[in-house]
Amino acid sequence: MDLVLRIGGSLLGLVMVLAFVRSIVQVALINRQGGDGLARRVGCLVYRTIARVARRRCSYDQIQDVLAWIFPIYVLLLIIVWFALVQAGFALLIWSSQAEHSLLQAVIASGSALSTLGFLTPPDLSGQLLAIPEGAMGLGIVVFLLTFVPGYQTAIQARELKVAWLYARVGAKPANCELVDWFQRSGRLDDSDVWEDWEEWFRTLAQNLTLAPVLAFVPSVHSNQSWLIAAAVMLDTASFYLSALDAKARPAALLCHTTGVNALRLIATQLGNHHLPEAARSAGSQLDRTTFDTACDRLGALGAPVKSDRDDRWRRFSELRQEYEVFPPKLANSLLIPTRHTPLLRTVEA
Repeated sequence: MDLVLRIGGSLLGLVMVLAFVRSIVQVALINRQGGDGLARRVGCLVYRTIARVARRRCSYDQIQDVLAWIFPIYVLLLIIVWFALVQAGFALLIWSSQAEHSLLQAVIASGSALSTLGFLTPPDLSGQLLAIPEGAMGLGIVVFLLTFVPGYQTAIQARELKVAWLYARVGAKPANCELVDWFQRSGRLDDSDVWEDWEEWFRTLAQNLTLAPVLAFVPSVHSNQSWLIAAAVMLDTASFYLSALDAKARPAALLCHTTGVNALRLIATQLGNHHLPEAARSAGSQLDRTTFDTACDRLGALGAPVKSDRDDRWRRFSELRQEYEVFPPKLANSLLIPTRHTPLLRTVEA
């Protein structure tokens, strides 16, 4: 019976160690969508706990203050889970190899090797050999903490630069067509660089949030700002630009629009929002034709090359918007953004 228990313990310990190796390799080294199942479960647990607290807050500013804790708690809990897996796994291996006859002593010896303190190393050869890879794994977790966490912070900061850029130009409550006004007034209506910059932003956003979905819940540095609102406004701007204007930068705007739609689709899928109810699919269908035409007339008065066919430009705008209008409302629900902060849940403002 004792032999059977030790064989079972060694197999269980090996499975736990291999689970850790697989998890940290997928999180840190493998750039594929889907990520690591263990990390996703940890992130889901943290999100549900923090979201339960955040929903009790009255304002979006207060909600963001609570959501700011998601990323640090996620990282710390993931590291704790990794340490627990490695320590428990090697403790079972040490006990099964009879390097330590007491399970408690095996746990202490495992912790000694994992923490690299070395205060209790089994005296026999098998225990010493097990201590070497366990100590290396402990160092690997520390390297992850010191190397990849700053990388995540850099990705967040890069995301927020463009978000701040947009809010600086359209104000604290951005609407659908205000950025096109700024393009015309600043003489950048035919500037392809703006669309290329936002195309790169969408592509980077999709890559970062599909590889590390927890970053989606990290709020903006400035209160009452959101990457999702910035993305929605930029897609609305591209839709308006392509449907209502005869501008020179249309090819760049179209590519930005396509990249943005694909980015939101990937992010929504990664966050589990790919099965959407039909009610959400018509969230953007209540657009006011009058306010859309008023925005076109205003731009025409500013000298913008507005298309003359009102019906055609409205039809094209609606078609472009239908490609992505399903995603922001559901993402806003996941990110705990109140409805009034989401441009796609409001009519186009003049």
